Amino acid sequence: MRLGSIQGQTLSLCLLLAVMVFVGAELAGRASVGMGLAVGVLIGSFNGFTLQAVVDRRAPILATSIVRLALFSLLSIAAARLIGGSIWSVVLGVGLAQLVMVAVGARQGLRS
Repeated sequence: MRLGSIQGQTLSLCLLLAVMVFVGAELAGRASVGMGLAVGVLIGSFNGFTLQAVVDRRAPILATSIVRLALFSLLSIAAARLIGGSIWSVVLGVGLAQLVMVAVGARQGLRS
């Protein structure tokens, strides 16, 4: 992983976002929702790495997208069960991580 890569920047920002979400939710008295969102953001931050692996292997994007969607959905369900929180908060966190990845990619694209 290169530090300046989209995946590396996404991971760094998602780690920061996860901490901020958890602390904010804890201060608001919604610790279980914050934990779910934070865990989801951390899970979702690895999507860029899996996508890069697919591209590097020249695998078909459509088929692997379905597999990645299933993988991240299963990870979200498992994480929600482990932390005892709601599935929706974990899935929402995964979605937030995707927005971070899009923002990082757009920012890098505009620089080029």
